[in-house]
Amino acid sequence: MNMLKKCRKAEIFNPAESLLCQAEVFSDISDRLWVSVSHDFPYEEFSYFNITFYDPVSGLVRCRCTLGSPESLSEERLSLLCTIVEVLESHQRRQDLKIPLEIEVELTCTYLPAGAPEPPSTFTAITRNISAGGIYLICEHPLPEDAEIRFEITEANKPLLLNAKVLRQDKLPLKREMPQYGHGCRFFDLKPQTESVLRNYIFRKERQRQRRF
Repeated sequence: MNMLKKCRKAEIFNPAESLLCQAEVFSDISDRLWVSVSHDFPYEEFSYFNITFYDPVSGLVRCRCTLGSPESLSEERLSLLCTIVEVLESHQRRQDLKIPLEIEVELTCTYLPAGAPEPPSTFTAITRNISAGGIYLICEHPLPEDAEIRFEITEANKPLLLNAKVLRQDKLPLKREMPQYGHGCRFFDLKPQTESVLRNYIFRKERQRQRRF
C-alpha cells in the first residue's frame, strides 16, 4: 500500500480494540508491508487485527489487517507479513485531527513584538484543544499576535518540547476575578520525529476520549 511506504511505526489492537503492542513497520522490495513484534506476540490468536499506522506523510491510517508468514529477525523480534483488508479511518496531514485537551503547561515567551508588555519569564497556561498543527492556550497574561512561546508536554510517550506562534488573542471572562486570555497558536520548527510523537499522543488521547462515551 503506497500510502504507507514511509511508515515506520504502528500500534496493534485485537478485534475488541485492546492495545496489544507497539510495532515497527517496514516495506520490502516488493512493496509488501511487514510489522516487527516480539516473539511472544499472539499473531495466531485472532483472524484479524486493527492496526493504527503513523505515517510522516499520510498521518494516521487505521486499518483492519491479517498477520502471517512469520520470519525471525532475532531472538527477541519477529516480522509478520501485514495484509490490509480494509481502511477504517484516515486523517491526512492536511486534515489534522483536533481534540479537546485540558492540561497545565509552563510557558516561556521566546519572542515578543516590539512594544508588547513582557510577561513573567515562565507562567502557567491551560490547554483547550490541540492538533498536529497548533494549540489553543488560556492564561492570565495577554500575548500579542506573532509572539513566540515554548512549552513541554510531559505525558506523551516522550517529552514533547514545542514551539508555537500566536495567531490570535481572545479576551475571555474573568476567572476567580483574574483576567483570562485565549491564544490560538500554530506550531513551528516541528521536526519529523517530534511531529510523529505529537500525532501519536493526539490519536491516543482521542481514543481514550471515545472510550469514555
